[in-house]
Amino acid sequence: MTATPASRPPRPTTLEIDLDAAAANVQAVRRLVGPARRLFAVVKADGYGHGAAEMGAVFVAHGADALAVADLAEGIRLRRHGIVAPVLVYPNSLPEAAPETIAHGLIPTLVDLDSARAYAEAATEPCDVFVKIDVGLERLGVPAELAVKTITAMLELPRLRLAGLCAHPHAPDGGGAAYAEWQLGRFTAAVDELEARGVRVPIRLFAASPFVLRFPQTYLNAVDPGRMLYGITFPGEPTPVELRPTFRRLASRIIALKELAPRERFAELAPFPVTAPLRLGVIPMGSADGLLWLHAGRVLVRGRAAPIVDAPSLEHTRIDLTGVPDARVGDEVVIIGRQGDAEITVAEVAARHGLGLHHVATAVGPRVARVYLSGGGPVIPEPRRTP
Repeated sequence: MTATPASRPPRPTTLEIDLDAAAANVQAVRRLVGPARRLFAVVKADGYGHGAAEMGAVFVAHGADALAVADLAEGIRLRRHGIVAPVLVYPNSLPEAAPETIAHGLIPTLVDLDSARAYAEAATEPCDVFVKIDVGLERLGVPAELAVKTITAMLELPRLRLAGLCAHPHAPDGGGAAYAEWQLGRFTAAVDELEARGVRVPIRLFAASPFVLRFPQTYLNAVDPGRMLYGITFPGEPTPVELRPTFRRLASRIIALKELAPRERFAELAPFPVTAPLRLGVIPMGSADGLLWLHAGRVLVRGRAAPIVDAPSLEHTRIDLTGVPDARVGDEVVIIGRQGDAEITVAEVAARHGLGLHHVATAVGPRVARVYLSGGGPVIPEPRRTP
């Protein structure tokens, strides 16, 4: 992947993302699953908040065979950004979206006959489709018991060509090997019966991150890891390969400073109590950018902790700089990440707000500029074609 130097975002609030870590993670997964298996790199939820096109380009350049998204519009944006690799779209849209899916060369995932009929009618030439089998999550997919009958009926429709079967196995805390094997057995039973009936199943896609990390017997001939490509693993989860976090830092800058004296009048109506002289700073990030869910109750300024004052407002957040008397307008403010010897971790923020580790970056609003780092400095990844 080529890159060009990045310009400074006009609004000084940024999420720094490590592309070298992303490249190393997908290479590690490739080594883990071997060269023969197809690797679908999942960039759903806008690449888990990191940027689907930017992360997708890195994953494809460093070992992924295809990408996967859970939103049709996201798949279309990948195409408009110049991504030409195969893109699998998990179930998300109504049957009426079939013409647009086909027009952008995306691979749909079907879960019922109505959707299959829509694609058969919209296609003018053979159309590759996946079918999702529900093996235990009880969300989307053809029930495992009806899979063979439903898929056989789908393939009686004109122009539909089975590219593969997929599943989203359930991976709860405490779910052990027996539960994993039960779900895998439901999936492979459908595959075996279809093959016995003469229906070829080219791709058998079952293992996402929890199963890639824990159950190598579930790899089959393709895997679709998601969060592990971003270096996200859960406490106690085995890590058979080294993974590096792609989330580097969430940071802003001080745009205003003022000295506040205790109020003598209407103190009870103040937005927050001021009982002693207070040095107040303001940063240009607020609840509209997700900060309600993204702070640890403090930020880092000049390597020291500065408490957040009151709750973030829509566009701005106040910080108490009384303990950082040398702070100045323009100073960097780290919300998540390291500054000097001090650090606020993703795990700390997730625990404070009851989030999963993989939900933190997705909570960062789209107005926050993503700054991509590679080779020790910021870059603009290519391709970056606009719609």
